[in-house]
Amino acid sequence: MKIRYLACLLFVSMAFFSCQKNNNVSKIPQIGLIYFGSGEGTDSMRLNFDTAFLKFSIVDGDADLGVGTHADIFIKDFRYDTGYVGYSFPTIDQTIEDPKKGIQGTCTFEFLPDILTSRSDSLHMATGDTTHFEVYIEDRAGNQSNHIVTGPIIMRP
Repeated sequence: MKIRYLACLLFVSMAFFSCQKNNNVSKIPQIGLIYFGSGEGTDSMRLNFDTAFLKFSIVDGDADLGVGTHADIFIKDFRYDTGYVGYSFPTIDQTIEDPKKGIQGTCTFEFLPDILTSRSDSLHMATGDTTHFEVYIEDRAGNQSNHIVTGPIIMRP
């Protein structure tokens, strides 16, 4: 499945900010959908041309995100029955990793044009395809965040 190759072409950017102490924040990470769609700001994209973006917020009370050798972001494409595909966060600056303060920020996950493709049957190749994704993250302690489901994205030829 071509989405597996997304790991090779993945551009994940993390911008962490507001590392304030808050004892009420859970050690289990929480995510919230901010945006999912094309770079043009729509829910439609041109196959092999446009890039799709998934932007979500992250809050983790003990700041133990990102492992480097272990998948942290898990994405399921609802068109296929293959489960989740895992991707890694980029290296997070250790100076902001403070279990007493927690961490919050945003993550932008980029689906590059040659990866997000339609199914290979003739109908979808000719008319385009539609899908949506389910996403969650996992911290170093193995705590899974809540799951978010994107709206649909329409991939037109």
